[in-house]
Order: sequence, then structure tokens, then C-alpha cells
Amino acid sequence: MKLSFVLVSPARAANVGAAARAIKTQGFSELIVVNSQAHREEEAAWVACGAEDILDNIRQVASLDELREEFELMVATTARERGSPRHYLSPAELGEQLSHQQEQVKRTAIVFGCEASGLSNADLAICDLLSYVPLATEYPSLNLAQAVMVYSYALGQALACADGSLGLKSAQSPLAQLSALKQKATTLLERVDAADDAKLSLWLNESLSRLSDRDAKMAHQLLGDILKKLD
Repeated sequence: MKLSFVLVSPARAANVGAAARAIKTQGFSELIVVNSQAHREEEAAWVACGAEDILDNIRQVASLDELREEFELMVATTARERGSPRHYLSPAELGEQLSHQQEQVKRTAIVFGCEASGLSNADLAICDLLSYVPLATEYPSLNLAQAVMVYSYALGQALACADGSLGLKSAQSPLAQLSALKQKATTLLERVDAADDAKLSLWLNESLSRLSDRDAKMAHQLLGDILKKLD
């Protein structure tokens, strides 16, 4: 599984530099910046301190939506909303889940919002899962670079192999990807005239995105059998 870290509209060059340094210390290499030029400022290189190669290879995109088809799984980091029906994973829980999805998910994006306001509702809707860092108090909250460090460490530990490398062996897995499973589910909803049910679609997408490799195989078989019966 390849893990990429995505910063949406970061405003401070120091935070981008610190984020680059954070992911490099845990063995990750891809940092993507959405709608920002902050990483080009000199201060970013000062703070990166040894992770200049990460900065030099940052990918830039205009919107988060441009990345949707590239990643089977996109995880939005955000503050937890009380009373929300959505399921929120802590970094440790997210790491445990990803460690059981190494066969079905080849590319995962961990998405962070801007310093002032975090991710927009539109950006949250693009992502499959939500994650938050449990804090003892609601304020002060973690800043952007600190949040990236927390996730880098938690996910690096969860995906590390016995030889010290990250769990990338599944990148060549012949098994169907998570995106194929989601497509089967979408097709099923269309066949039973439920595609316009936004709440059902959201629940189904989130539920499928949390399946382990074993359960995903069973879901593929089940959805396939249902579609065959409908045919």
C-alpha cells in the first residue's frame, strides 16, 4: 500500500516544510499540495531540514477532486462532530484498519485541511472516511504540521514490515481493488433504483471502505451473486 499525504490550501510555508520533514522521518515520500504555493517559499526549505527532496518533488493540483480517481481510499482528517452519524477513526484505529487492507487498497491519501478552517464540507464529501486526533481538551488544537506528524508516526508503525520497510508488497496484488467493489455497490444501487438516496450511498461507501481484505473478498462475491440474480 502506498500512502500519500495531501495538504489542502496550506497558508504557512513553515507548516509545509515541517510536514515534509515529518513524513520523511517515518519512511513516507509523497506530499501533495492542493491550491497553494506555500511550499515554494524559502521558509519551507529552512524548516524541512533534511527533507528538501520531499519539497522538491511535491505535486501540485488545483482541487482535491482531481485526486479522487487516483486513490482507492481517501481519509479526511477533521475535528469530530458530536452527534454526527459518520464514523470517526483515531490515528491508531486507522492504522489498524489499513494494516488489514493491504491486498485490496493500493493507494491511500491522508488529507489535511488549511490552518485556519480545516477541510470544507465539499472536501469532506469527496473522502471515504473521517479521522480525528482525540484530545484531552478542545483547545488548543494541533496545528497542521503537528497533525501530520501524529498520523505519520501512527501509520508508519502500523504498516511497517518485519524488515523495517513499509508494507508495499500488495502494490502488485492481482485481487480486485476497493474501487471495483465500490463500483459493484453503485451498480447495485442503480439496479434497485436507490442511487439517488444520498444517505444510503454515503453509508454504503463508508462501510465498504472499512472492510478488511477478507471481508472485502466476501463482499465482492455477495454483490456479484446479487447482480447475477438480478440479471
